[in-house]
Amino acid sequence: MSNNPAQRREAKIQQYQTEKQLKSRIQALRSQTLATNIEEPANNYDSIRMLISTGTSHAGSVNAEDDDPDMDDETRRELSLVLLRLLYGQAHSSLQQIADEVQILRSMPQPPSGPSQSEPHQPGDDTWRLDMAPRGGPGGKGPLLDSKGRPLRPFTILPSNVAERTRLQQEVFRPDHRLPSMTIDEYLAEEERRGNILRGGGKASEQAPTSSEQLTVDSEQDGTRFGEEKAEEKRRKDEEWVVFTDANPKGAGNTMNRG
Repeated sequence: MSNNPAQRREAKIQQYQTEKQLKSRIQALRSQTLATNIEEPANNYDSIRMLISTGTSHAGSVNAEDDDPDMDDETRRELSLVLLRLLYGQAHSSLQQIADEVQILRSMPQPPSGPSQSEPHQPGDDTWRLDMAPRGGPGGKGPLLDSKGRPLRPFTILPSNVAERTRLQQEVFRPDHRLPSMTIDEYLAEEERRGNILRGGGKASEQAPTSSEQLTVDSEQDGTRFGEEKAEEKRRKDEEWVVFTDANPKGAGNTMNRG
């Protein structure tokens, strides 16, 4: 077969069409003398069995399925020739595929000339391995580094202070969330100290007297020092209010839209 890809493709298409025609001819010859259609051969073994049965059925066949008494000699001869042509084409195609595979195998690169897997492993530089045997002495109690500064055994970097090591250990073995630094009562007390909590309000504050009303009630306590002090405070507050109203009469701030 040619090495041209286009010609090889055309040859394969022609081979496929030829095999299809031969299989159709075989099916037609087999169905001429039988009442029911016969399935086409699924593989080459069925084709060979059919070829043998056509040559031996006229002499007597053991299998009743292969016995075809209605087929004449001319039809048997034509069927045998068509089967032989089909088997020849399939065999030729298989041989060509085998030749192509042999050519591909010959084109494969040669295996490397290194040591085979059956040879024992040669000792080399295994210092890069992480799973190598510890070289720090028996039980890992030997030196930590070699002469070139490479570590000989695993080690952990920790501060030498015992208290610092304990603190780091406690930070490791703790919940993965932040713990509160104070209780709720301590937090509320701190907020009250900062003045962020307002007291009062509600019905009690609504019914309680205002500062002016409470001052009037306290000033009416005659005969007591507390009452006299509150009366003086009320008098001074009233005078300040009179002075304010005299200095700021009603409507003084109205500019009558004059700007």
